[in-house]
Amino acid sequence: MNTETIDTGPVLEGALNVAEFYRGATVLVTGGTGFIGKVLVEKLLRCFEVKKIFLLIRRKANVSATDRLQQMLEGPVSIFDTIRSTAPDAKERFAKVVAMDAAFDREDIVDDVDKTKLCNEVQIIFHVMASIRFNEVLDEAIAVNVTSAQRLYALATSMAELRSIVHVSTFYANCDRPYIEERIYDDVPYGGLEHIQLFFKSLSVEEKERMTRVVLGNMPNSYVFSKKCAEAMVGREFGHLPIGIFRPPIVISSYREPEPGWVDCFHGATGLCVPVVLGKTMWYYGKPEVKPFMSPVDHTVSGMLAAACDIYRRQCTILPVEKPVPVYNFTFEKNRFAYGDMVELVCSGLPNVLDRWLSRIKCRISPWKIFPQMLLWLMTLQARIADEILAWFGKRGSNVKIVSAITTLSNAVEYFRCHMWTMDNSNVKRMLSLLSRDDAKRLDFDGEQIDWRDYHKSYAKGIAMELMRKNDRRKSKQLNVSEFYRDAVVLVTGGTGFLGKVLVEKLLRSMAVKKVVLLVREKRGTSVPERLRQLISDPIFDKIRESEVHPSKVFAKLEAVETDFTTDEFVKEPYKTDLLNETQIVFHVMATVRFDMSFQTVLDTNVTSAERLYTFLRQARHLKAIVHVSTFYSNCDRAHIEECVYDDIRYGGWDHIRRILEPLTEAEKAKLMPSIIAPLPNNYTFSKKCAEVMIQKRFSDLPIGIFRPPIVTPGYREPVPGWVDSLQSVTSLCIPILKQRLLWYYGDPAACPALAPVDYCIAGLLTAACDVSHRQEEKRVLESFDRKGAEPPVYNFYFDKQFISWQQFIGLVGASLPTYSGRLFR
Repeated sequence: MNTETIDTGPVLEGALNVAEFYRGATVLVTGGTGFIGKVLVEKLLRCFEVKKIFLLIRRKANVSATDRLQQMLEGPVSIFDTIRSTAPDAKERFAKVVAMDAAFDREDIVDDVDKTKLCNEVQIIFHVMASIRFNEVLDEAIAVNVTSAQRLYALATSMAELRSIVHVSTFYANCDRPYIEERIYDDVPYGGLEHIQLFFKSLSVEEKERMTRVVLGNMPNSYVFSKKCAEAMVGREFGHLPIGIFRPPIVISSYREPEPGWVDCFHGATGLCVPVVLGKTMWYYGKPEVKPFMSPVDHTVSGMLAAACDIYRRQCTILPVEKPVPVYNFTFEKNRFAYGDMVELVCSGLPNVLDRWLSRIKCRISPWKIFPQMLLWLMTLQARIADEILAWFGKRGSNVKIVSAITTLSNAVEYFRCHMWTMDNSNVKRMLSLLSRDDAKRLDFDGEQIDWRDYHKSYAKGIAMELMRKNDRRKSKQLNVSEFYRDAVVLVTGGTGFLGKVLVEKLLRSMAVKKVVLLVREKRGTSVPERLRQLISDPIFDKIRESEVHPSKVFAKLEAVETDFTTDEFVKEPYKTDLLNETQIVFHVMATVRFDMSFQTVLDTNVTSAERLYTFLRQARHLKAIVHVSTFYSNCDRAHIEECVYDDIRYGGWDHIRRILEPLTEAEKAKLMPSIIAPLPNNYTFSKKCAEVMIQKRFSDLPIGIFRPPIVTPGYREPVPGWVDSLQSVTSLCIPILKQRLLWYYGDPAACPALAPVDYCIAGLLTAACDVSHRQEEKRVLESFDRKGAEPPVYNFYFDKQFISWQQFIGLVGASLPTYSGRLFR
């Protein structure tokens, strides 16, 4: 492969006719919903007469590609407002943008229908999509930044009308070199890209983290290393395509387009300027004299658009037939400013004179590490104190989170504040000189002509505006629980129990579900249809009977299916097929909550039944969420319980214990029980712990979450205040008080139990299912790039404010007695 700097041709006036190049063209963009991608799409629609723009978009948080496109185009404060307000044919222009669902975890990144469209229509490709996280494990960064590009360009080889591909890399892909030329450096260490991928495939997570640092060598992070690998891959595998590599530097807010100072993310240099705008104190370690390469996003996009045209011109005019891949270092040596001057420039855009003066003292680049470190310790302490004060007033503070985020970003880009590079940008300069006069006005990307003082007049304002937008989005980012359940088919186990009844009643009364299927067993000679009739006649459903015009239609949504969890095939046909074809949401509430049951019975009911159910649900075609109801006390041997599964079952774990117990008699099991379950207090809590571990080990690939309610008390408001239908746990302990009997319990009067009304638990349960579904979509996005998704989410339904002690609880129960003497002597 030729690695010389590539001459893009003679300097001729009007040699590049960019406007004509895009006239009637169909453009494919990846990463179109990102910072650079949005500006690229907006520029294409506003300034060029393109025929169509295909955007490859991944589903995200259960939002389809089409919906994500609509959100981007029609947001409350949109980058596309300029088109909307100035172009009379704005609606027709937006109709040119077509979203396609893309899954880069597959070799075929789009389905066959979309693939045919792309192969027949696309002429120009901009591959902008990338993961810009600096702290990713190397194989994860390679999966996103290399493998995705590899699969896209493999698809591009079948595009009949293809004219040009712009592969967006970064100027820092070769930052281990002091002088960077406009050529591909194919010197990936450790045997090259393929060998690194093969090597990492067999490593554990911890080993990957350790080896990432070793393989990176002098490179500062996995992002720039993966970009280097992508460039080498392009040169080796796709040099026969009309492709070029575009290397932008640090991309910052817009200069003039679509509006001065526009930005929608806080990465890199922009993120480090947030404290200046917020009036916070922050010193960064670095060399004040270092002059970074920076480019406004509108200049960057204009350069990309011109580069696509230049790549096509080269393919048409330059011999020999084997043309090396052109590289564009989109950097300009002249007109750079130093980091030491950056704070003053940013402060010049602050509206208040006092803020401009103070910020120059509050924010600095220090060549000595000790001062930024001391200031960081002090700021962290202040942030913790501020958050604690807010917590006293029942508010959630974010000061520590903000300091931590800024510190993480500062550490990630520290390398770039301490190093300086020189470069060759001959291809970019030559491309600039080839523009016609009209194209030069349309595509203003000469970095040497930027007036940085004029630029920074809008810089701080742009950051402030995005901070406001993020705050508004944060407030509006909510789970749409009602919509999640609309027309859904819900499967419930334990629907005839205390929690189950309230859950079913809430689903029928408050959620527009299509159907609620109850798995019910025959009990004491009572058939399943009869048990369903008994359930519907329960007073808990009186509210539905009173409030609904046609309550019979509501109850018609209930369906009972006979089940027997003592066998592997616990549901018979034809119900089995129907459940697998229809079920979308599952609540596994069924459990034995008696503490005095035999060890084997408890384990069979609380663990084996769940195992059989989740094995069955693997075949469910439309499954969105499973909520496994556990208990907050499944790990009550710990003083502090986190929202995670504790896989610390002794005696070789649950599977080994099960094998040990199989040949034993009930008497032998009873003798072993105290030793096996210790330090947990009873069979029930131990079985719930076993079920959680079983879920994590065998079913973490399912959309499943573990919900841990505390001690469940009678209803607070729903279905009626004080409703309860079982006398277990704390409810049974209150009976002597209500009967005004003398009874003392042994315990610590000052101990504070975790309590929650049953209606609150059900509300949390319903919300958890919606959250599980959203998390599963995020997990799928991670796994689509070969990244490990999070373990099943755990919900500790526990609130540490407004504690009451056992003594206070007893007092409050007695205070509701109807007689004065009863209340007096309670």
